[in-house]
Amino acid sequence: MQEEIPLELKNAVEFHGHFCPGVVIGYRVAILARKELKLDRSGDEELVAIVENDTCAVDAIQYINGTTFGKGNLVFQDHGLHAYTFIERNSGKQIRIELKADVFQEESEQRREILRKQNQNIPLTEEENAVLRKARQDMLKKLLTISDDELFVVKNVDIKIPERARILNSVKCSKCGLMVMETRARVLNDKFYCIPCWERELAGE
Repeated sequence: MQEEIPLELKNAVEFHGHFCPGVVIGYRVAILARKELKLDRSGDEELVAIVENDTCAVDAIQYINGTTFGKGNLVFQDHGLHAYTFIERNSGKQIRIELKADVFQEESEQRREILRKQNQNIPLTEEENAVLRKARQDMLKKLLTISDDELFVVKNVDIKIPERARILNSVKCSKCGLMVMETRARVLNDKFYCIPCWERELAGE
């Protein structure tokens, strides 16, 4: 199947490290967002992405849409949801792309039981591994071929636009000596601490 995938997805897979359903979902989200907002890859902070999970999908969004932690235009909200909000700063247009709940409903109980074993570090048989490989291939094919309407719900939203990234002052931690952003520093007995050192000080370590 690797030969059948679009070049842009191949590049996202190379960036991510492996070919999996999560990175395909992120690819489909990223392409849909680009189409809906009519905006190419964000060179600076023109586009903001708010992602509600930390799965493989987010790597594809970073690569394709140019929304990254380093530039400050990728916001992570730990909700465990396949939901992605994109904001185009210049126009103010905002959309939320949600993965439909029934996308994974076809997964068999056998596969779910095998995954439970795998997550408990119970060795799998060759037959069980074969079941997982086939299920993975079937899911990849499905995610690559079904329509956007079958895969996602797209909603117009109206939320507060995150501030642009700022360059902030740093102070020196009194314990470890490393520089820490002033907005993240903690003060104890009139001394600055980074968060880990502050927690150790409070614990008396």
